[in-house]
Amino acid sequence: MQATFLAAVQAQVMSITISTPLEEQTTATCFINAFFLMGLVLDIMSAFLAFLTFRWFQRLSNEEKQYLEDSFDSRRTMTTPSEGDDEEAQRQSQQRKGGKVKGTDKGMKPLRMGERIEAVIVSWSSFSLFIPWTLLTTGISFMALGIQIFVWTRQKLMVSILVTITYLVVIIFMIGREQKRRKRIIRKLTKRQGDW
Repeated sequence: MQATFLAAVQAQVMSITISTPLEEQTTATCFINAFFLMGLVLDIMSAFLAFLTFRWFQRLSNEEKQYLEDSFDSRRTMTTPSEGDDEEAQRQSQQRKGGKVKGTDKGMKPLRMGERIEAVIVSWSSFSLFIPWTLLTTGISFMALGIQIFVWTRQKLMVSILVTITYLVVIIFMIGREQKRRKRIIRKLTKRQGDW
């Protein structure tokens, strides 16, 4: 939903320079249009993949949902998967620990062609399920860069400085992936219970 909204915003912002005739376009205008278009395409791709991710998770059976939760918990605690887990999960767990896979003499056995194709499909599908956020942030970054180029090439110095300062203020609000920080944020949210 955010990706669709941002794509609409980018399309509106892009209208500032995209309609300039080719013969009148400067190098700066070409860069502005390029960044705006790249951002728009990435936002549209993000929206599409986010919808597919939503549908994929929605279609999981109760057993698959439980397996997903157990896998996430196992990954967080880095414990060995239970005996009921599939062979691939056991192989990955043993590989993380540097040990041998149960039932093999030399650790990982070579994959057959069908297994290789399946491994590629699984890797690509799992990558696709978690990439929409990265595409969205990259699309926003391209749009922001396009706006910066537009501001610094088409606006007065004071406007350019103020817009740049605004960007710096937004960077302060980046949360990041640090686990301790996330836990502190969760504790703060729990205290406030949504009351800002």
